[in-house]
Amino acid sequence: MTLLRTFVLRGESDARQLHDFLKSNWRALANDAKPLAVTVSEHKKKRNGQQNRLYWSLLNQIAEQVWIGGKRFSSEAWHEMAARKFIGFEELPDGSLKAISTTTLSVGEFAEYVTKVQSYASSELGIEFYF
Repeated sequence: MTLLRTFVLRGESDARQLHDFLKSNWRALANDAKPLAVTVSEHKKKRNGQQNRLYWSLLNQIAEQVWIGGKRFSSEAWHEMAARKFIGFEELPDGSLKAISTTTLSVGEFAEYVTKVQSYASSELGIEFYF
């Protein structure tokens, strides 16, 4: 089983919990040849449910309205295409490309991304969104 704990330090009690966790666990894990690795970074709040629902509503409407070369594509296909286009992609070991996940985006970054997808769909694909 992989140990994964996230501590968001907003106050003294959060910092104390992290300290207590490390104090209670680091030695036993190190002695068991499973040392802890600690990474510190700025916390970015992930997108919320409302943003996610709006995004998938946009993708579903694109999938319902757009035909390219006589074909319709699923909302998942549009999700992959939009992520590649507006976030980027990474190369896999076999040379194929995979979109960088939208889950890596903060709330603000995801809002910008959704705006780009909506603008692209309206201007390039002729979508009229209904909400």
